Amino acid sequence: MHTSVPNTLVGAVRKGHELNKQRLSEFLASAMTIDLPIQLKQFNVGQSNPTYLVTDAKERRFVLRKKPAGQLLSKTAHAVEREYRVLHALGEHTNVPVPKVFALCEDTSVVGTPFYLMEYLEGRVLSDVRLPQIPNSERPVYWRALVDVLSELHKVDFTRIGLESFGKPSGYYQRQLRSLTRVSEAQAEASNERGEQVGALSRLNELSRWFGRQGCADETTIVHGDFKMDNVVWHASEPKIIGILDWELSTLGNPRSDLANLLQPLLIPFSVNFEKDSVLQGLRDAPQAENAPNEEELLQRYCRNMGRSYPLDGWEYAKVFGLFRNAVIQQGVAARVMKGQASSSFAHLVGRVFPRTMDMTMAEVDRIEARSRRSKL
Repeated sequence: MHTSVPNTLVGAVRKGHELNKQRLSEFLASAMTIDLPIQLKQFNVGQSNPTYLVTDAKERRFVLRKKPAGQLLSKTAHAVEREYRVLHALGEHTNVPVPKVFALCEDTSVVGTPFYLMEYLEGRVLSDVRLPQIPNSERPVYWRALVDVLSELHKVDFTRIGLESFGKPSGYYQRQLRSLTRVSEAQAEASNERGEQVGALSRLNELSRWFGRQGCADETTIVHGDFKMDNVVWHASEPKIIGILDWELSTLGNPRSDLANLLQPLLIPFSVNFEKDSVLQGLRDAPQAENAPNEEELLQRYCRNMGRSYPLDGWEYAKVFGLFRNAVIQQGVAARVMKGQASSSFAHLVGRVFPRTMDMTMAEVDRIEARSRRSKL
């Protein structure tokens, strides 16, 4: 028996995101087992690839993810074909929890852009890093489960499951820095019909020089690209992850990037959670009663899982890079809002926070530099 999908997660298909239901139905009938007719709703979450709930005549549910319509600012973003490839490989050959994929369509005549179908997972998506719906004493267990699942992903031998060409074998951070800087510069110039522009990231040149001085040890695993609390599905009643979602940014890269993204709320002040229309979430300086995760404990757990020494070298570089990367992603949402391509009903809120995230990025750099100066006294 299926439970209903919460109305907070899905709603009517938004204007400009409509799909040709007849062509879609014809494709699905030829590519997978499905009972027509289908019903379509659109998920409210997610800032990048439009995502739909497909329900067939027998009330079986599937998830459809597609590229946005229109001219895209980045040729590498919104890569649903890559999502399908990594989900298929992990699902077939590993125990990493991922949703099953059913069909990939690269024929743009069906719904306008490439898309794929995957299973709908019955479970919980915990969107607030404070975990208010979880008993205080159990909250650390959920964070440990996230670290454990991430460790399992990073231990996968990508050459064994056909993903040896899924990304470059080295130089991840250097390539990312070049790419994100280039993308950010393009996004900054995105404008609306009134000629208003998104605007540039502050102190970007200074940050680039800091990365050049710091450096980070090179290492290569499968990386998810956006591993965090609300990109996994939890068992209905247990602290167990049953599926990792949103693989659009996955590649071969430095595993520190995933870990830094997961633990990024520990860099963001707890006070942001109470600001009006806030889309940022933070646990830094959280009251003891919150039982927030401890960075040192989680880093040690990850290192034990991976069989490596602690402390983790390159961790400060990874933390700063993670903040910078999210500033660029948020700036990209702002650019899509400007161009009328935003896929989420909350996109305008996300798009306006990128200057603050960049400020937090540079504040972390300033803290690291201050600690370094003190250590030399």
